[in-house]
Amino acid sequence: MNKLIVESKNDKYFIEKLIEHLNIKNIEIDEPLCNIDEFVCLDGISNLKYKLEDLKLDSGEIDKLGIILDADKIGIDQRLEQVNNILEELNINIKFTKNNEIKHDKSNDIEIACHILNIDGFGELEDILFQIKNSDSVFADCLESWKECLDKNDKSISEKDFIKFWISNYIRFDTCTKKEQKQAKKNCNFEKALQKDIWDFEHKVLDSLKEFLKIFE
Repeated sequence: MNKLIVESKNDKYFIEKLIEHLNIKNIEIDEPLCNIDEFVCLDGISNLKYKLEDLKLDSGEIDKLGIILDADKIGIDQRLEQVNNILEELNINIKFTKNNEIKHDKSNDIEIACHILNIDGFGELEDILFQIKNSDSVFADCLESWKECLDKNDKSISEKDFIKFWISNYIRFDTCTKKEQKQAKKNCNFEKALQKDIWDFEHKVLDSLKEFLKIFE
């Protein structure tokens, strides 16, 4: 069995869609580290240790294990260092130095690989989604004027929250019909958005993530 660990439900939905796009069969995504229906996983890296313990890696049931986390503000190198520290705590003799490495832990007889989601070394899934949007985005793009208005009035919003808000508006107002918007929670959520042709799964920013997933073919 090949298994993936991801941070949030939206990560799981997105990776499942990308796996389907690549036609990869022999892979299963475990329950997310943060089992919440939000775009932000609040404490994913802290939960990784407990997830790895729960999976009982020495059972022999998992052949290849993949770990997918956001780079966030700390970047790829520091995130990999955090993963390495957790693996060391669990006596897993693996140390990652870059994205998409796959290494063999002899004591548990398991191969483990790690991918840190990023744009130019930092960021998260939302930043990737922002890059690969594949539909008209007038409603979402007009949020730039709203952001400028906030600045002029000595108010501010973080770039992370702005991108999150942009994605939400893109899904709800740019890509949902008026009829669908009447039941927006049901029809205009992220899972439903992945069923529409509003993301470019051939975009170059996905190349590294695709290389990672192909490890599990």
